[in-house]
Amino acid sequence: MLNACIKITYSSRYLTSRKKFLNNNFELFTKTVKAITLFVKNPNHPSLNLEKLKGNSIWTIRINRGNRIFFSWIDKGTALFLDIGKHDKYRRY
Repeated sequence: MLNACIKITYSSRYLTSRKKFLNNNFELFTKTVKAITLFVKNPNHPSLNLEKLKGNSIWTIRINRGNRIFFSWIDKGTALFLDIGKHDKYRRY
């Protein structure tokens, strides 16, 4: 039996931030695609360092040491990507 993949939906903030975040940076683009691919296949993969922010329903996926994807779970199999960028963006949430 195959494992079901996680479905991702995107907020307008995420799409706007992603465009600025990845602008002409192939290395960052590659790391972001790798993190998202791992997340879709196995959201519990250790290299994602999945972390729930305290006091709310926002989670983060680690792209690299200083950058994260911020998301929330819509349901068990669907994630809503809210934002992408520097780790310090967590203060917004």
